[in-house]
Amino acid sequence: MRFLSLREMALGLAFLSAWGCKSTASSTASNGGVTDQKIVGEVPPAASIPCFPGAYYRKVVSSFDTWTGITGVVVLGHPTTDPNRLDDRRNNLPLDNFSIYMGGNAGEHYEVDAGMTWTFSVDKATGKTSAQRIAWRPFWRTTVWNNPPNVEQYTWHPGDTIQMSVVMVAPQKLRMVIADAGKHPKKRFEVDFAAEGFTQEAPRQFKRVNAIDQVRNEGKPVQPTTAHVKGSEWLYTTLHRGDLQVPMHPGRFTDMRCDNAQHIVVTTTANAKVGGEKIDIVGKR
Repeated sequence: MRFLSLREMALGLAFLSAWGCKSTASSTASNGGVTDQKIVGEVPPAASIPCFPGAYYRKVVSSFDTWTGITGVVVLGHPTTDPNRLDDRRNNLPLDNFSIYMGGNAGEHYEVDAGMTWTFSVDKATGKTSAQRIAWRPFWRTTVWNNPPNVEQYTWHPGDTIQMSVVMVAPQKLRMVIADAGKHPKKRFEVDFAAEGFTQEAPRQFKRVNAIDQVRNEGKPVQPTTAHVKGSEWLYTTLHRGDLQVPMHPGRFTDMRCDNAQHIVVTTTANAKVGGEKIDIVGKR
């Protein structure tokens, strides 16, 4: 398994180093060479945060602090749709979809989502696009939704392992990197995009999310569904503070299981101290 270096993630840029924070102590917990450290003045995460209605999701989210990014390695889950929930406005596509992503919030006003969505794939042999969503592909959303070209190089499948990062590389600019961490080491997607509000002055929060999204349902109660996604596992997660990375363990995040915990199956793993856990999401149990 190959992990991206700090250089590859552009964390060595001089201006980011200026945003870092000196540590005062370290423990033995580590991942990919990253060691847990106590940080002077670190803001603790909120005890709880209300769920935003409209989807089933597992979210872990940091405090608002001087964080500059987030990185994790994740095994992509296996989605199953509900055959009785189809969209008559869009060729009877499922009304439930799936995502595994990161992102952040700056100054409590500017939200960014960036990661992987379950979507259509182009057949390499025929060049035809699939009739159904059958693969994981990158996306990023600020004020609009964005995707890279629909090609095999930027396509992954259930059970694949990827490294995902979203980091600040300049004022009001984020970089997302998706890189294979398993059997396809040459597969990689990287994009820099404008991210309003992400400045040195604004407190910043970063997150990772596993979700069953529901079409035209944002802000509404979740709709009952038999859709589920199983087998996803975060092997580790780190928060960035300039050129420093620290594990995003339970002491550094708010635990959100929405709409309620009965639909979110979180299994603690041996990697819990470095931000690891297994996640299944089940619409109806």
